[in-house]
Amino acid sequence: MKKKILLILVLVLCVSLISCKKTDDNEGAQNEASEAYLLSQGGNINLPLTPFKTFNPILNDNLYYYYFKDLIYSSLLEINDDSSLNNLLASSVEKVDERTYRIKLREGVKFHNGKVLSADDVIFSYNYILNNKDRSFYYNLINDEGNKIFNGSANFTINRLDNNSVEVKFASASQNNLYKLTFPIISATDDYNNYTPNGTGPFKFKSYENNKLLILEKNKSYFNGQASIDTVTGIVIENPANIEGIFETGKLDIYTAFDSNYSAFLNSSKYSVIEFPSNKLYYIGFNHKKKPSIDLRKLVEASINKELINKEVFSSNLALCQGFYPEESIFGLHDIKEKEDLSKLSIKKNENHQYVDENNKLIKLSILYNKNDAKKRAIANIIYTQLDNAGFKVEMLAKDASEISFNENYDIYVGEYLVNNAFDLSYMFSNRSANNFMGYSDDRYEALLNNLYTNKIEYKEINNFLQDEKIYIPLGYEKNALIFKENMIFDGKINFQNLYSKIKDLIIVSAKS
Repeated sequence: MKKKILLILVLVLCVSLISCKKTDDNEGAQNEASEAYLLSQGGNINLPLTPFKTFNPILNDNLYYYYFKDLIYSSLLEINDDSSLNNLLASSVEKVDERTYRIKLREGVKFHNGKVLSADDVIFSYNYILNNKDRSFYYNLINDEGNKIFNGSANFTINRLDNNSVEVKFASASQNNLYKLTFPIISATDDYNNYTPNGTGPFKFKSYENNKLLILEKNKSYFNGQASIDTVTGIVIENPANIEGIFETGKLDIYTAFDSNYSAFLNSSKYSVIEFPSNKLYYIGFNHKKKPSIDLRKLVEASINKELINKEVFSSNLALCQGFYPEESIFGLHDIKEKEDLSKLSIKKNENHQYVDENNKLIKLSILYNKNDAKKRAIANIIYTQLDNAGFKVEMLAKDASEISFNENYDIYVGEYLVNNAFDLSYMFSNRSANNFMGYSDDRYEALLNNLYTNKIEYKEINNFLQDEKIYIPLGYEKNALIFKENMIFDGKINFQNLYSKIKDLIIVSAKS
């Protein structure tokens, strides 16, 4: 919204400048003293990079280059602002059956070296990921743990139909299958022992000064419309902690605030800020191996004030949620539940207003957390106070991360999940999953998962079950922010999957006196 307002102001000022030409010459001195802001064509933007080991987007393990590479490379499908999918290199996606899709490629798309994109490049990219499973981030996207659990096959297959078409056969009918096709497409004929960036994206490689500068120039043949800016310069910064300060000096045009407090930028007229939920979900888990009753889980959730945790620990930079996924996501749908009457629960308080079990013994809850993680430590302290005030007897189990064992005698755990591009956390609570460290087991939930992976239900029903049964207590996704200098117009939304994918449409505003 702030960018739309800025765009309107720019246009108004431009009109005002034209109008001034028609006024009396006596007003000339006053008009010359004012500034008129004009939209610039072209220009350069500086983005931060940190030292990276390879240009290869599939083998890259650097967060900043992970986002930067979206300026150079394209995928079959791209993820929209609301987490829905859109065709990119794919011109059409035809559903053959519940597990099979035929994908036709855009015709005439060229890599930056002039080679025409073909089905062979898609299959090569897929196999390259599979053959580098210990080195590629994208292997975790392709290697579907949920499908492995419920269908016995972790990976899907891609087969060539003709030079411009492929057929993809997934292991199940899961609704999130197509998200696995968001990996970058690389050329089948490039030399990956002596590799220079070569993609199909809006910018192409121009030059690189080792550990200093990576310069891209506009790809005038980009299939999805030329970029508004001419060049992008990646400035390599040794220490990521210095990026914010360097941005404030003006040497960088865009800064991404990861896991940090960016409120000063929100409150400044010098910058424009676009917030977005990251893929980091903070939660409070139960030790289901001790079989906590549903009434106990409900009481614990009712005793925890998420808004206070958000304010005190995250400076209100947490996107609160009720289910597995961000509320903004198309997977985040769920039914709104009325607040439950806790007086109807089986657990009661004694005369001292403390919760007791059926034998009139005080209910004790131990909170396990990583004592070296400042945010988890702060969350643990707050829920300790809240549960204590609610009437529970509480104790803290502060451990080093390396010492935490989920076989010990804890009741509540403060943790985090990192959600991948395929948006699947649900399988982690299956009693067949090695990731189910909480020990949750419920035949009703297993039936829901089976129905989810055969496309008989939607994620909404999984989210509703989570709310009803309190498998765990989701707090929210930590928000990050993309921060721009005030002379830039970027009219759009972003999410953690497409951070830089729309920077090609950014417009620079220049000031002329």
